[in-house]
Amino acid sequence: MSGTFEYKDKKLGDTDGIVVATASSVFYPTSTTILLLSAVRRFLTFSPSTVLDLGCGCGIVAIALAKLLPSVRYVYASDISEEAVNLTRRNAAAHGLHIECRKGSLFEPWKGMKFDLIVNDVSGIAEPIARISPWYPPHIPSETGRDGTRWSVSILSQAPEFLKPQGCMFFPLATLSKEEKIMEQAKERFKIVKLLQEQWYPLSGELLQRFELIEELVREGIIEIQKRGSRWWWAIKTFLATNSV
Repeated sequence: MSGTFEYKDKKLGDTDGIVVATASSVFYPTSTTILLLSAVRRFLTFSPSTVLDLGCGCGIVAIALAKLLPSVRYVYASDISEEAVNLTRRNAAAHGLHIECRKGSLFEPWKGMKFDLIVNDVSGIAEPIARISPWYPPHIPSETGRDGTRWSVSILSQAPEFLKPQGCMFFPLATLSKEEKIMEQAKERFKIVKLLQEQWYPLSGELLQRFELIEELVREGIIEIQKRGSRWWWAIKTFLATNSV
């Protein structure tokens, strides 16, 4: 949808929000984005100088971290969508920020570079669910594979090469994907993988209308949902991964 998005976390004492423009051709920020920003602000234990927003969309993560983390000097952002990269540039300029934005898949634009902090906001929902969900209009790609792990596993396998020795990455995991497969890759590539937050949400009406598909994916061991009272719930979990001990 075109319009604006405002980031503000009242739990962290924010009184003013950070507003960015959105566009119908670019993935709209979701609760995952908000949880990632909250996790970084609450659990980051050092002062990063260089930050990478991977899967930047409208650029809210890069812009928020540039404005809210005093130590940050260089901010980078990338997305596979040219429209997203251009929108991030415009939003950064509107906030008086210089953010280096590049178009490309995952880490491809950043070969040879290393960062103190990487925030991964790339899709991690099982493709059959993404296609019937309110988060992915038909023109917004997902391509995560039936189990939803394609991009998450690829990012986790490559991320250590792009982190400085003391660096860390924050990443999300949705129970609407194959959690075990993603965690296996995370633990294989990082010495420390720490669960930071876990937020549960009721299944939306769009998903409940296709509950036979949800049940099929549960039977295949791809997704996890829980019944609480009369409602079905799924979760987003945020993690910190690092090889610094």
